[in-house]
Amino acid sequence: MNIYEALNKVIVNKRYELSARLFDDKYREELIEKDVILFDLLKNISSIGTEIHNSSIKFHPMFTMADGRRTFSVEDITEEDFSMLEAMELNRVPLVLRTLISDILWSQRKVYCAAKVAAEAYWDLFKLWFADDDNAGTIDMIRRAVCISIQIKHESLFSDICTWANDFIIQKAVTIDGFFSLRVMELFAQQKGYDLSAFPDVLDKMISLDKDNVLKVEQAYELKAYCYNKLKKSEEAKNTNIALADYYVRFAEQTVQRDMLGAMRAGNFFRKAIVLYRNSGEPQKAENTHRRLVEVQKDIPKMMVPITMELDIKGVVDNIRVNMEGLTFEESIMRLIQMFVFEKQDTIKERVIEAYRNHPLSHLFGENIVNEQGQTILALQPLDILNPEGDIELLELHMHQNALERQRIVGDIWIKNVLLYIRNKYDFDNSMLEFLVKNNPIIPVGRERIFQSAISMFIRGEYYEAIHILAPQVENLFRNIAREVGGLTVTLENDGSSMEKVLSSIFDLPELLDCYDNDIIFTFKGLLNEKAGANIRNEVAHGIISEAACGSGVCLYFAAAVIKILSFTSVSCYKILRNSERLKQFEKPDENALKIFEKREK
Repeated sequence: MNIYEALNKVIVNKRYELSARLFDDKYREELIEKDVILFDLLKNISSIGTEIHNSSIKFHPMFTMADGRRTFSVEDITEEDFSMLEAMELNRVPLVLRTLISDILWSQRKVYCAAKVAAEAYWDLFKLWFADDDNAGTIDMIRRAVCISIQIKHESLFSDICTWANDFIIQKAVTIDGFFSLRVMELFAQQKGYDLSAFPDVLDKMISLDKDNVLKVEQAYELKAYCYNKLKKSEEAKNTNIALADYYVRFAEQTVQRDMLGAMRAGNFFRKAIVLYRNSGEPQKAENTHRRLVEVQKDIPKMMVPITMELDIKGVVDNIRVNMEGLTFEESIMRLIQMFVFEKQDTIKERVIEAYRNHPLSHLFGENIVNEQGQTILALQPLDILNPEGDIELLELHMHQNALERQRIVGDIWIKNVLLYIRNKYDFDNSMLEFLVKNNPIIPVGRERIFQSAISMFIRGEYYEAIHILAPQVENLFRNIAREVGGLTVTLENDGSSMEKVLSSIFDLPELLDCYDNDIIFTFKGLLNEKAGANIRNEVAHGIISEAACGSGVCLYFAAAVIKILSFTSVSCYKILRNSERLKQFEKPDENALKIFEKREK
């Protein structure tokens, strides 16, 4: 069996199906001798990750460890390796692998004939994978096809792609769910000479249909303004920005009526509107909106729900101030994750068992865990006092419940006040958080932007939006890790159909547990998927999590935990920690930093 026969046996052109784990040794053993080295090289190449933008591609190792160890990278391809790749008959290679090999040859070696193959292969993959109701991951294919066809002046291919884009934007862009249409329009809006005259009307229809989707409407307005500026219609661009500001104000007025968190979210929209009004020559509207913002801010304390305990957090605030003073914005984010520590499973287990042994009567009966609607979601049975470790699964449920109590306190007292300090201290935007996600190997390819946006929302205090984005994206992040280390994340039914395994099964995969910190996995299992824990993923998936819950201590803890794990695999974070003398100094809080008093009856 030659190399091409082997490749076409192990690889199918399905989305996300290219992986080193496909290159089974049984196929290697059947190869003729001269193809074995090439087989091993292609196996390594198949593990390389890519980061695709509208005008560029970056290749990176799929995993980089804290000690510097990493998986295979494009830098590991030798001159001899490149010679073997250039000698291959690319038209005989499966399409999904052909795109990667040919793009490496073009990007790294400027092999023109490989560039033509790459551009056409990306376009063929796009056409193969794209469907109106399933376009996940396809935007990268069309991005790369456009980019390379322009670079090598492959005019006939670019013309075909533009024809598809014209038809899509006019006929389907408005009705396609999600952000795919906006990404396509952004891509072609950046191309020189592309006719943008139809874009404003299409974007207006999208805005009208999705007026309750703040992110989508915001991006549509911003793209519309970009198009007008490119068309040299400055007055229309200015009016578009004013229309976006008007939208912010209307949406803020709808949001402010809900509760305290709604009022706080409304404040963010009012502030965005004020900036747009000022930059668009509408000082009176800016002043009126500013007055309304002040009114809302005055009402926020009136909406606060009374608590049954009084907290003295002066020690907490003082400690935060001492540790945060003199830091840059990036350093302040690093300080936040310095303050955040993943609890060890053994510590939680010891705390649970100790509580049972020290207070046996109070733990004699189980407890019902109730959701916000008053429904019992879990009847948690008591542990066996004589043998609390006899039922490991039940013990873990109690551990998740115990950990949840700590997470709420950490989130409500520490994380919330650190975030407040950051928001009051720094004027920042999404781009300033790029250091967390850029070239971060733990983030699935193509998800960097959505992680960056969600974290920015979290830091800004837009918790409702942030949690709705982060919960499913973090689930996908762990699924991706599990797949990359050889875990089987899909089921196979008797009728031959397959579907993704439930998240609890993903967290229990031995391949994931072998390669990733088990304390971190335990924490996220409780936060995302356990009824005895925060259960955030399921609350979000079923659309029942409230806005107030998204701003609660445990959700703040969850988002901070996400930032923490991203920092572990961020080169930029490592450089900040290494180079910052201020971050090397940390003052631990006093034991009595937080004081709790029973609320006195009047």
